[in-house]
Amino acid sequence: MIRALCDEKRILVCVGPGGVGKTTTAAALGALAARRGRRTLICTIDPAPRLADALGVGGLGPDPRPVPAAACRALGIPDDGIERLFAVRLDTERTFARFVESEVTDPEMRRRIFDNTIYRQITTALTGSQEYAATLALYELARDGGFDLIVLDTPPTANALDFLDAPKRLAAAVSSPALKWFARPPGAAGGGRLSLQRLWAGGALVLRRLAKLVGSRFLDDVAAFLVDFQGVLGGFLARASAIDQLMRSADVAFLLVLVPAAAAVDEALYFHGRLREAGVPLGAFIANRVAQAPGLTEGGALAAALRAGSAFADLPDATIARAAAQLEPLARAFAARCASEGRELERLAARAPGTPVTRVPLLDHDVDNLVELRVVGESLISG
Repeated sequence: MIRALCDEKRILVCVGPGGVGKTTTAAALGALAARRGRRTLICTIDPAPRLADALGVGGLGPDPRPVPAAACRALGIPDDGIERLFAVRLDTERTFARFVESEVTDPEMRRRIFDNTIYRQITTALTGSQEYAATLALYELARDGGFDLIVLDTPPTANALDFLDAPKRLAAAVSSPALKWFARPPGAAGGGRLSLQRLWAGGALVLRRLAKLVGSRFLDDVAAFLVDFQGVLGGFLARASAIDQLMRSADVAFLLVLVPAAAAVDEALYFHGRLREAGVPLGAFIANRVAQAPGLTEGGALAAALRAGSAFADLPDATIARAAAQLEPLARAFAARCASEGRELERLAARAPGTPVTRVPLLDHDVDNLVELRVVGESLISG
């Protein structure tokens, strides 16, 4: 199933909480698609250097750059002189700035928007700003059509739905009627200053106290931002709608990366339900770091296996027996863990019929080089 998604889709969106191997999965998917001949771009918005490290590049910038030929060879990508694998770290501030520049032709108004405290807060600190920037950049990259496949490693979130909801949530924030109430109509005397008439009418007591708390300059910044941003707001909302349509199109597949634990499976099922309600199909679940059952758990069998190994041939039987006795509870505990993970993944498959569950085995070390990244990719198409 993963092979088909890599071959047929234009966008793969890896979603999920932090710490589940999402960045490694995105890198492995991109390398897999490039190995199969597709011109592929792997994107991250996470400022940490994990994607760059996973791909063996020294650092990522805001513009797509090809993965070095030596790294591509290690990943099994054909060395035929054609650049097939690219990577980029999306820059939130730059993404918003490019959008404003495309919507506002007046240089002075651009300067006011960029210098405004409220604009800087919305584009850097407001919840959802990173996710919205990711979708905005993804939309632009898809529209430009320079790549056969784009793989997006989304920001780590406590809830995978945050990424999907971000465009609408941020658009609603900047177009809130409550915020617009503070601003004078465009063209009114005083530019972006707060209306004194409004300040002293209706909610005057609340506003006076608010001004004492946050400062009148803050309220002025709110009003000025809303006045200047009116020319951008229409495009902002239209782009949010276009992004929503893109995410629902048949060209896009969401992949939910999780670990095989009860809480993670519960969240995955919730996300699956929400996507189904929104009419967005989930391409696959990717269960990462799935433990493999030990072959032996009984003390006698462990002792026999140790005796058969050349490294233990000279050890006394009593020493081997003690070692086997110490290994037995560990082997049984690991077998119990494997059984528990298996039951959780079976529950996931039963509760979300029709959505494939791909299993990536737990390796005995972190994925910190290109050879191991290729192993993850092979597991994705065989799991």
